[in-house]
Amino acid sequence: MICAVAMTFIDQTIVAIAVPDLQKDLGLSEAGVQWVINGYLVALAALFAFGGRIADIAGHRRMVLIGIAIFATASALCGATPAGGIAEAWLIFWRVVQGAGAAIMFPAALAIVVAAYPQDERGKAMAAFFGIAGGLTALGPLAGGYLIELTWRAIFWINVPVAIAAVIMTLRAKPDDTRRPAPLDYRGAVLAAFGIGLLVLGLQQSSAWGWDSLATWGSIAVGLVLIAVFIRVEL
Repeated sequence: MICAVAMTFIDQTIVAIAVPDLQKDLGLSEAGVQWVINGYLVALAALFAFGGRIADIAGHRRMVLIGIAIFATASALCGATPAGGIAEAWLIFWRVVQGAGAAIMFPAALAIVVAAYPQDERGKAMAAFFGIAGGLTALGPLAGGYLIELTWRAIFWINVPVAIAAVIMTLRAKPDDTRRPAPLDYRGAVLAAFGIGLLVLGLQQSSAWGWDSLATWGSIAVGLVLIAVFIRVEL
């Protein structure tokens, strides 16, 4: 599970190192660069709760494997971004798909770790899990600095062998994959996704839009309102 989750953590920091190379080779605009970084984070945050619910219904191991497959495929296609006018839209789109894959994988992996330990040991297990995963996040800038010496595309392609290793270890570990069939709360999922997504969007884009921007505060305000409606509806 550590390999799977480490990819999602590292990708939050590693791309920022390659921004100058991305702009030089692909001709990305300033707004495009912001979306290459923030598109991943917004998708991850917006779909995290939905990914957790799907994992409960469909099975945690199954969703970890599906999430890894989506994440690795999107990573490979980010690395294969073609030059020219399509480059910016291509890279942003696949970064968003990367975030969606992470949102499917992360909560399912977390649930597997929780289920693998008795209740009195879960605190230690979670501390170790997040400690190791968080420590690996610090490798993002270091690994990024090394990989871009080869090519900026390597910061995305490196996820593919890591994903393969994660799949092999997950299959060998054979974690519990119990399914809990239940109706999916589409209304709650939409409210949570848009609420969290808009909140994170406003916070992430504040550096580009400015704190005096109506777009920044409008996004944050609407996000908070939708989250409040979600809580009200679910309670």
